Amino acid sequence: CRRMEKAAGVRGRYRKLITIAVPAILENLVSVLITSIDTKMIAPLGKISVSAVSLTTQPKLFFLSFFYAMGTTVSIFVSQALGRKNREEANRYFHAVLRMCLIISVILMAGLAIFAEPLMRLFSRQQETMELSVSFFRIVMGMMIFRNVSIVLNAALRGVGKTKVTLLCSLAMGVVDLAVNYLLIEGHWGFPRLGVTGDAIGTVAGTVASCAVSFLYLTRHSDFLSLKGFWKNQGRQPEMRTNIRGKLGNVLFENIFTRIGFLVSSVIVSGLPAEETAVYFVAMILLNYTFSFGDGLQSAIVSCTGQSVGAGARGEFRGMIRAGRVMGLGMALALSTVYILGGRWFMGQYFSDETSLARGVMYSYAVASLTVLQILRMVNIGVMRGTGEVKAPRVMATICVLIINPAAAFLLSEVFGYGVWGIWAASILMQGAWYLMSEAKARAGIGKITIPRTEEE
Repeated sequence: CRRMEKAAGVRGRYRKLITIAVPAILENLVSVLITSIDTKMIAPLGKISVSAVSLTTQPKLFFLSFFYAMGTTVSIFVSQALGRKNREEANRYFHAVLRMCLIISVILMAGLAIFAEPLMRLFSRQQETMELSVSFFRIVMGMMIFRNVSIVLNAALRGVGKTKVTLLCSLAMGVVDLAVNYLLIEGHWGFPRLGVTGDAIGTVAGTVASCAVSFLYLTRHSDFLSLKGFWKNQGRQPEMRTNIRGKLGNVLFENIFTRIGFLVSSVIVSGLPAEETAVYFVAMILLNYTFSFGDGLQSAIVSCTGQSVGAGARGEFRGMIRAGRVMGLGMALALSTVYILGGRWFMGQYFSDETSLARGVMYSYAVASLTVLQILRMVNIGVMRGTGEVKAPRVMATICVLIINPAAAFLLSEVFGYGVWGIWAASILMQGAWYLMSEAKARAGIGKITIPRTEEE
């Protein structure tokens, strides 16, 4: 009987992880698929346009890192409150973080719209793409409030397991984005041909649609999270504010240091010819698919382990960790195999010349190597965040992304002259070090955490 109960418990954990992870993964995949189709829609405009839009990615993500940190923070708080079945606590934290998001969004988007050109000149060395990059960046970041609010709303929903809703948000974003792109990039059905500017307008329209879906859901459904009382829950709550600052500060610094590191690497890449960087950026789309799977699984692990910690279920906590690691390894190996076997087909969707295809196939092998390291590392980070540990991920991100990756990229790419291959080698070195540190820290943290046994255990 005990063996049967144990087997049933294991199956239940996998079902729970899959139930949360699959919609989250699909949500991320929709976003990456949009990026892939966006790039394909821009490709007929030339490699200059592809590089111009791609070079705005890291600057955009740097400023969005503030709001992704808010999303991670609210997800931790609401998942643990769900484990304790404390609806009031969950909504207090949810409302406080969302108010913070609105205030910072208004300030940032005004500044980024005004200073778009000097910022892009700081982040890119490709003069031939500068005008297009500035135009795209100014439009997207000048209307970033919809994207930011959507990030926080969807993170809160993921924290309580409502990943089907966030998937619907992502689908709405994709449909609207691609529809506007079709109309405006090359000009169809009588609409003007706006090129890269049309792509930027489509991106903004998609974020508006995503925000609208999550907002409407929360106003019409209030089984746990709700927007009711949003402006009323502003009393003095020093303990709550201290908790938010503690979690948010560590996650924010982790995100900022990570983005600074990637920005430095992006600046190094921008010093290479646009003909080469266009293939590199398309190959990076594959790595975005890897991140989509890893991030979806990580969201499920944060939610499930957070609920176990909140409920004080020690056995369930450890079982969830084991299940998450098995799923992560299987996912990583499957994706790597797909990249190795399908790299040439994928690159053929964007390029027709043999030089670009051959280069792209070799880059897909590098992505396959990075995939295993990245997903297993993200599983470990998810375990740590589920227990409320946010300082260690920040330290690891600082060391690996802010120090190891830029230093190795500069040395291998510019000093030793390996070009784009130096960038790939630096990424593999960074992800390897990051995984090893996360593995050691996660195992040590699991051993230290104390969760009282429940009566059932």
